[in-house]
Amino acid sequence: MLAVGLAFLLAIAGTFVFAYRAGRHVRQIRTENEPIHGWMSVPFIAHTHHVPASVLFQAIGVHPREPHDRRSVRQIAHDLNRPVPELIAQLQRAIDSAAHPPGGQPR
Repeated sequence: MLAVGLAFLLAIAGTFVFAYRAGRHVRQIRTENEPIHGWMSVPFIAHTHHVPASVLFQAIGVHPREPHDRRSVRQIAHDLNRPVPELIAQLQRAIDSAAHPPGGQPR
């Protein structure tokens, strides 16, 4: 009887572990190819596109205020007095360059 109870608890634990992993994977797939929007922060964009945040900050000519600068692209554009679409285009070019470096191996 004890073995059946332990097997049941193990099955429940396994179900939770695999459900968590599946949910995490779905969230990753959903955000991986999402276009850049003004509400996104540079670290979020860097994470979802697998590019260092420093590369993206450099591409738009910004030195982060703090190590974990979480301002949105819209807020950065406002602070720099530049149009949001211009910053988004610069970020996208930096992502594309990081994905396909000239004369190098794609990441």
